[in-house]
Amino acid sequence: MMADSTVQLRSGVRMPVLGLGGGIFSEAEASFTSALSLGYRLFDTAPKYGESEAALGRAIQLSGVPRAELFLASKVGNVPRAELLKSFKSTLAKLQTTYLDLLLLHSAIHQPTASQPRSQLHATSRAATWKAIVALRAAGLVRSIGVCNHSPRQLAMLQPLPDVVQIEFHPFLQRRDVLAFCRERSIAVQAYGTGGGGWKLWRKDSTLDMLSTEPILTAAAARGWSAHTTVLRWTLDQGVCVIPKAAQREHQKQNREEPFRRDAAPLSQAEDAAISRLCACQRSLYRFRDPDEYA
Repeated sequence: MMADSTVQLRSGVRMPVLGLGGGIFSEAEASFTSALSLGYRLFDTAPKYGESEAALGRAIQLSGVPRAELFLASKVGNVPRAELLKSFKSTLAKLQTTYLDLLLLHSAIHQPTASQPRSQLHATSRAATWKAIVALRAAGLVRSIGVCNHSPRQLAMLQPLPDVVQIEFHPFLQRRDVLAFCRERSIAVQAYGTGGGGWKLWRKDSTLDMLSTEPILTAAAARGWSAHTTVLRWTLDQGVCVIPKAAQREHQKQNREEPFRRDAAPLSQAEDAAISRLCACQRSLYRFRDPDEYA
């Protein structure tokens, strides 16, 4: 596997296994410009990520990289159709493009009733939102469709099935049930959170400090890797695509090079097993609730 490797989605579209994760707020245009020059072609963003979409759109225009070489992904909320279409139109305008390669439903939760997990509005609104997303693909405005933060039960309610499922996935939270569901149905799984949690909650809660755990540090030291590189390699070995967040050029370069080095020894079965056993804690690095708690 190389940094430029791709996977074929159910839609027939090929998606890079590595991309640049969203949530870059400070000096975003410079970060995207750097990533484009390093060879990144998949960019994950969302309306909730501040001015990230507009910054990415400007960086792409200045880069000279042809639109056909890019894989642009953004998101919409679990919202009424009119609000969804307004949000989607705004995304296209900010990215300065006429279509998306991937449109994701950002959450299984209907935010107005987030305090009422068993409300049926979560499921009914989700179904209506998904229908609108499917229609955008049929209209040629979206090449592939997917969801974020859904459980297997919630995924099974979606018709047609998504091309991509984006979830928090790392040694502390492995969601093997989602992986099994997706593998059986040829749905690509894309992971966020591999860098230890973009919100850095571990600074206040040491139990969330995944990158300081012994099996990860031991495997990293044996190869001269960072702890994050080790988690990226472990995640890719699970057959999961990755979109690590990296604002600085050196970090972006490291993420594109180190996990794919051919001269570095692959993780051994013992190392893989030791890292996999960290799932016993089952902790979200963002303290997100299990999506299956919602209808």
